[in-house]
Amino acid sequence: MLKKFLLLISVVFSINFIAQNSSISGTIKDAATGLGIPFATIQIKDTDKGTTSDIDGKFNIKAETNQILVIKMVGYVTKEMLVEGSGNFDINMKNETLKEMVVVGYGSQESEDVTGSIVQVDSKQIMQTAVAGTADALQGRAAGVEVVNSNGAPGSNTEVRIRGLGSINGSPVLYVVDGMPLDGAAVNAIAPQDIATIDILKDASAAAIYGARAAGGVILITTKRGQTGKPKVTFDSYYGVQSLIKKMDMMNARDNATAFNYADAVRGETPDADFADPDALGNGTDWQDLLFPGGSMYNAHVNISGGSEKATYSVSLDYFDEKGVVPSTFYKRYSFRNNLDFELSKKIKVGTSMSLVRDGGKGTSFNGDRPENSILLAAMSMDPTITPTTPYTTFPDTLTLVPEDHELYSATDSLAWMNTPRGNTGNPLAALHRNGTQYGMTWTDKLLTNNYIEFKPFEWLKIKSIIGCDYSVQNGWYYNPIFYIDATDKNDIDGFGNNYNKWFSWNWENTVQIDKSFGSHTFSLLGGTSAYDWDNRNYGFNKSYLGGSVNNEITSNMLLSNTGTINTAYNEGYSGFSYRRYASVFGRLNYEYKDLYFFTGTLRRDGSSRFGSAEKFGIFPGFSAGWKIHNEKFFKNLQKNSGLDFISFLKFRGGYGEIGNSEPAGDFAYNGTTSINNSAVIFGPDGTQTQISGSTVDYVPNPYLRWETIGMTNLALDAGFFKNKLWVTAEYYIKTTSDMIMGNPNILTAWGVGGAANTNIGSMENKGFDFSLSYQKLEGELNYSISTNISRVSNKITKLLGDDSFVIQGGSFHAMEYYTRTIVGSQVGEFWGYESDGIFQSQDEVDALTYVDDNGLIQLTYGSSVGPGDYRYVDQNGDGQLNEEDKVKIGSPYPDFTMGITGDISYKGFDFNLFMYWSYGNEIFNTVKVFTETPYEQTNMSSYMLTDAWRPDNTSATIAQLGGDRQNNYSRSSDMFIEDGSFLRFKNISLGYTIPENLSRKVNIEKLRFYVALQNYFTITKYSGRDPELGSTWGVFVQKADLGNYTIPKTLNFGINATF
Repeated sequence: MLKKFLLLISVVFSINFIAQNSSISGTIKDAATGLGIPFATIQIKDTDKGTTSDIDGKFNIKAETNQILVIKMVGYVTKEMLVEGSGNFDINMKNETLKEMVVVGYGSQESEDVTGSIVQVDSKQIMQTAVAGTADALQGRAAGVEVVNSNGAPGSNTEVRIRGLGSINGSPVLYVVDGMPLDGAAVNAIAPQDIATIDILKDASAAAIYGARAAGGVILITTKRGQTGKPKVTFDSYYGVQSLIKKMDMMNARDNATAFNYADAVRGETPDADFADPDALGNGTDWQDLLFPGGSMYNAHVNISGGSEKATYSVSLDYFDEKGVVPSTFYKRYSFRNNLDFELSKKIKVGTSMSLVRDGGKGTSFNGDRPENSILLAAMSMDPTITPTTPYTTFPDTLTLVPEDHELYSATDSLAWMNTPRGNTGNPLAALHRNGTQYGMTWTDKLLTNNYIEFKPFEWLKIKSIIGCDYSVQNGWYYNPIFYIDATDKNDIDGFGNNYNKWFSWNWENTVQIDKSFGSHTFSLLGGTSAYDWDNRNYGFNKSYLGGSVNNEITSNMLLSNTGTINTAYNEGYSGFSYRRYASVFGRLNYEYKDLYFFTGTLRRDGSSRFGSAEKFGIFPGFSAGWKIHNEKFFKNLQKNSGLDFISFLKFRGGYGEIGNSEPAGDFAYNGTTSINNSAVIFGPDGTQTQISGSTVDYVPNPYLRWETIGMTNLALDAGFFKNKLWVTAEYYIKTTSDMIMGNPNILTAWGVGGAANTNIGSMENKGFDFSLSYQKLEGELNYSISTNISRVSNKITKLLGDDSFVIQGGSFHAMEYYTRTIVGSQVGEFWGYESDGIFQSQDEVDALTYVDDNGLIQLTYGSSVGPGDYRYVDQNGDGQLNEEDKVKIGSPYPDFTMGITGDISYKGFDFNLFMYWSYGNEIFNTVKVFTETPYEQTNMSSYMLTDAWRPDNTSATIAQLGGDRQNNYSRSSDMFIEDGSFLRFKNISLGYTIPENLSRKVNIEKLRFYVALQNYFTITKYSGRDPELGSTWGVFVQKADLGNYTIPKTLNFGINATF
């Protein structure tokens, strides 16, 4: 009996023991590369039981449930994993250096010790979206950083703003690549796949080390460099199909004829005979389908890297090709880059980086603000009752479609398509055909070099010198043949021209850094010099042939000309020159005490050729401090006694800094400049003498012109919870700009003087907050992370010319009035106009509104042409007139906040990414409605006008009637053009799958991943226009005004990532 009892106890114990033991297997991986980490140690916590990963990072260990595995590897952050049962797990380890270090000006610093406002975007985030340029990859990734691409044309530049407007003149962002400052355009030469990290210096205390060149903030780009080990080859490629982001709902031929019949009746005009039976016209031509057939995007990138203890290398080739959704538009880029590093001795290191880039493309000059010169407006406005290849019947002498292989134009073989008999809008398809087949385009060749030598005679002393250059040549040739699209868009003689631009800049940076510790005190002292030289030279000419078609040849009897008519052809060429230089000294002190208190102080003195001797130099200080509260003894006791041990990190930091802005000063404007041109100067007392062409003064000189100064105060709190799995950062800042540069209209100008003197006569203020939150789980088979960032910023003009009544107006185009104002006490470029007050229901209502003019005569407020169905506006001052005094603020282009939301999840071999961008609270001035809600130049309209516009039987409508008084009523700047511009856009949705390593290695591939992605495919918005994602329309004074120009496309991508 006792034996049976003991046997039963033994069996139960064995079963319980077996149940509590788990078999854990998996792969230890580098979180950044996804590659296995060999020889990592996996140990059961508080025991001596453990194992190591093999050459591929794989491991196997047995452990009891609820025990903890501790994974360690030199150079990586130690991880712990709770055993909850058997299974196969991927354990991702973060590189310790990448986690703890961020790039700052002229060096790097542990991220936990940073006292300024710096945010980092890593290569994984950059690679999640398929973009042509680096700046595009930053949208929604960092709080306080606004990235907008208002022009979706291939190769177009992206607008980046850091913490709002620095100045009414704009303040360009400074890009620094591997320590080499570059102009904004040059940074597009860097393929996104070559970037390791992007660090953004958002506040002035962090950016002050770059002084006058950091007015718009600083973006530090660190490219990938070779690592010691065997050669590694990566190949990344994708192909995307692009389409228009939104197709507008316009009238078809039947509805268009019906609408015009109604409009003609309202105007008392005779209806068109061809529109007698609208139903017979059917749907007609869909011009949007014709003009936007879709485009494509292709990218291929290969990188080879590796090295030994003495030398490392990273070499890459990149090819990018984008064909726009508008035919004949495209952009191509070919690039080569290498990073080489050599350790000559234990004390001396040298290295070089070089990029060779050739890029170019063709946009469309058909990108203006009216249907006659805007491809998107033309697509909406073109008459759907006619076909693109058959002219309207009232023009029997027009010609047929030119064959696709036709490249030259002559008087007998021309694109003479007069498609709009009721207006003057020519055939946009003909314009695009001419744009695509005329000879010539512009290519830019770039050479970027960056070379350094680093000498470290002692462990505490480092001396470094970096010198680099940016050499770019842009060469554009074109051939403009004879063509005839309509009476206003034609060319009578063959034209030939060239535009040549050359940029050369060099930058030389020298630094000395001392790092010393004395007990609990740690100091880092940096001093340096900087020299920068930039010049631009451009040449060009236009030639016109006087003897007919040149038949694709450049002949000797071509004459210089800037005219399109044979009779007035004459010689003309041009050239230009720009030049600027900076010379600077700077210093920085970092101090740390017991990993508790931190202080950073910077000082930079800049000299610039853009200012006279009296104001040539500017001094820009910055300082910041930080306090690690979680390392204080009182806080550790509080954690222990109050259950706050879930708070793993808590730091308060703050700072103030000043940076300069010299961009608005221009080159040598302080000294006054002159130009030799064709401007006519009148000699003689009564102005009757012969006008003589000669030199003119461009600007009145001002030797006391000085720097714009931007000062910023920043307060922030960083907090980590649950072993920093949850991370929160909150920041508040005030940015003030003083001595803003403007042309002073109070200084008298004269004939022959191009502009008033630039003076320091303005100031403005920005206030805002940045908030970011992230959470991540990076162990086990299921890994996920989610992050969000929220930004809010507002600006206010505090001074303009010292005159509170001074107004800067903007936005006027065609028949419309100005619709933005910049005044003291308000934001830059707010929308101003009339406040609508419904629609007139009868002629008596119109005639009842009168005023008495200066001659004592009674006048109609709205004139004689306004009638029932036209808009009524509020007479704000009650004087019976409608004028500028009755305009009020009707909207703002600035959002209440913007938000980026990113989610990543991976399970076994699958990975999913979702990236959304939310902009809320701004308004858009929709100028497109001027053309699509009225029969502008007798063109097409939005389909809703037939049902929603005012009619005698639809008096509750909120849209003015068809055929109303456009010139004197509808086209007034008013809140009828204001729309809510808020939107939530799904910027990227991607799904990928990584082939199991045991399969990919059979074909000698370490990692093989395939993915599919949707970019900009879904947008939630109330905005009726094509795309609510708008930026600057005409500089800072006109923003988020929709002119109907080229918008960004939506893209379906298929891609592959392979590592060998």
